[in-house]
Amino acid sequence: MRGDVMQWMGRLVAVVFGLGVLALIGAVVVLIQQAEGVPPMPVFLGLLGMTVLILLAGACLALISIAVSARRGVEALRAMGGAAPVAVAEEEAEPEMQGPPFTPTGLAEAAIAPPRPPRPGRVLVAER
Repeated sequence: MRGDVMQWMGRLVAVVFGLGVLALIGAVVVLIQQAEGVPPMPVFLGLLGMTVLILLAGACLALISIAVSARRGVEALRAMGGAAPVAVAEEEAEPEMQGPPFTPTGLAEAAIAPPRPPRPGRVLVAER
């Protein structure tokens, strides 16, 4: 149902964009018909308004697309079992190293650290 809401928001943005374009075109046509010559200012403002509408609609649709992609990514990670509960993640966190990390002893500790065992359900593809 959540995906449907985002799709409807995208459609709503498209409809508002379409109505805005039609209103701008109508306003420019009416102003040109009422003028004795071709007035440059209303035409310029109409084109400027059209540009702003296109940019705003594009930005809204891009944000909606990013939100939908992020949600799908989170759902895919949850389906794969990659989402660990917060309590488990805090227990598995490594203790902080004593001292600066780029000292010879800090680098030696990192180089000597034993390899982590693979998580259940994962397959080792390559070794270093």
